[in-house]
Amino acid sequence: MRKEKILPGTKPHPSPLESHGSGGFSLLELVMTIIILSFLSLILIPLLQSISKGGDPVIRARGVALGQALMDEIMNKKWDEATPMGGGPLNTTESVRGSVAAGAIGAEGEIRPDYDDVDDYDTLDEQDNFVDQDNTPFSLKGYRRRVTVTYIASNTANITAGNPVGSKLAAAATDTKRVAVRVDMPNGENFSLVSLKCNF
Repeated sequence: MRKEKILPGTKPHPSPLESHGSGGFSLLELVMTIIILSFLSLILIPLLQSISKGGDPVIRARGVALGQALMDEIMNKKWDEATPMGGGPLNTTESVRGSVAAGAIGAEGEIRPDYDDVDDYDTLDEQDNFVDQDNTPFSLKGYRRRVTVTYIASNTANITAGNPVGSKLAAAATDTKRVAVRVDMPNGENFSLVSLKCNF
């Protein structure tokens, strides 16, 4: 085998075997890279999606807590302004069981800290700034909660936030008041909590 002399300042000529493949990737290397990247994408894409939507459960949990706190406060009040302490039925269009007639839906000139019966909360509308049952103010930006109270027939089969259409008049008083608390959240979602308070 003949050895080439290399002069100072010059490079040797590579052999054909050495020059082949030293400037790029082989087909096998490219295929393996594509396979590895596809497996990584199967793992990373769902992870990134869960991270991008990670705030939704927190927003919903705050909305539910906001609505439930108000519903609990309302349901702990008397059925009507005329309901005696400790309870007792009032006269309605459905039953005559007491000596006093039920009144119309709505606050009887009271302000929020003085609400003492369920229908005082009708038309309550709070947004961003709220008051809890101890009259303590707090803020939750982007949230809103609204209350609707109506009389409905106590034998209604399907009861939702808007069905059946109820009345607010004393002349149409029934033995059941539907309380609907609607909560709007900053992510554009909303929901309603619906409860019934009965005349007893």
